[in-house]
Amino acid sequence: MRYQIEKQGDEIVIRFEDVGGNAQAVIDAIGRCRVNSWECSSGECAKIDSMASCGERGLLALRLRPRSDLSLDVATLGECLKYQLPEHLGAEK
Repeated sequence: MRYQIEKQGDEIVIRFEDVGGNAQAVIDAIGRCRVNSWECSSGECAKIDSMASCGERGLLALRLRPRSDLSLDVATLGECLKYQLPEHLGAEK
């Protein structure tokens, strides 16, 4: 699985390719980080207010919106993904 992170206005969009049957595992991993951000080395997930997903046939896109008084950082979210995704799922593009 490969992923790409990009900033779109105030939001961050993460596009995952070759997700296969692991889409829910990816969503769950980021959701866990939002809830238990104290476990993450970056703490960036604590800034996420909402997360919307869409995907089809091995592709998954997550749109992350920050809390109203905060902003999300692409590089720091990349570090967060390296920490949160199971090793066999994470391979940054």
